Amino acid sequence: MSGVEAFIGSWREEEKEGYEEMATALGLSAEKKDFFKNARTEITYRRAGDFWEIDVGMQGVPQKRTFKFKPGEQYESASLDGSPMKSVVTVDGDKLVEKHTDDNLNGMDMNITRYIEGGKMIVETQVGDFRMRSKYGRI
Repeated sequence: MSGVEAFIGSWREEEKEGYEEMATALGLSAEKKDFFKNARTEITYRRAGDFWEIDVGMQGVPQKRTFKFKPGEQYESASLDGSPMKSVVTVDGDKLVEKHTDDNLNGMDMNITRYIEGGKMIVETQVGDFRMRSKYGRI
């Protein structure tokens, strides 16, 4: 698969850098910080015509959230802790670029760029001056 089609399938987070700073910027409680620090996010991408579906969950946790969107159009989503967000995903070549806004970000936006490199999905997240980089492997 080439381009954004390469995202289709299931992925599990393998490592993350910059998590502590990002969790502090997001104002997560100590309990949530500890939980998400050790949790491994799992994401499944599906595509049906112009629409995409993404299942987002945690390894070992049965409940997942499913979001359906059309690139370039705003949709209702939620952060990992369940806070409601407004989101837009656009396609930039072979990258998925996301912009998320919600009241819990203290007036800042969350910007996420996803791309495939060496068979891994790389996820770069920025909120204000804080950055986190995660690497996912196929499952």
